[in-house]
Amino acid sequence: MKIETDIELILNEQVRHEFESAYAYLGLCSALNALNFDGFAHWMRKQYREELEHADRLIDYIQSRQGVVQLQDFKVKNFTLKCPCEAFKMAYDLEVSNTKNIHRAYELAVKKHDYPTQVCLQWFITEQVEEEEQCSHYMGLTHRIATDGNLQAMMELDRIAGER
Repeated sequence: MKIETDIELILNEQVRHEFESAYAYLGLCSALNALNFDGFAHWMRKQYREELEHADRLIDYIQSRQGVVQLQDFKVKNFTLKCPCEAFKMAYDLEVSNTKNIHRAYELAVKKHDYPTQVCLQWFITEQVEEEEQCSHYMGLTHRIATDGNLQAMMELDRIAGER
């Protein structure tokens, strides 16, 4: 069954959000590289790739329902950081925003009784719980370490993040 226009529109918006998130993670990666935190940069690069996969997943879904993908402009952010804790706070805020957008799309799918879209978006809802948890975890640890001024602990956490 062909996807309804308003569902197609909100999913296209979500594609844009996924690309925005990907570029934000790439920007955070670059900023962390500039601080010589290679492990945290690696972690952000992995997130960048995940966000691209999420956009691909939505694009495939829209097209499977005979919809048209409409790529949209978005703002590219560049970051200057003083500490990795800033990067993880930005990442966490990004994921919370993304969760809200996915929930909006899901609510519309429920309202429209679009069960296939609900199933598709359920995967994203579950994924967002993990995404927020990971960012929150690193945000808390990097903040605590930065507050303590323990560079050795920050470097160890950076190493651990690089193993992802």
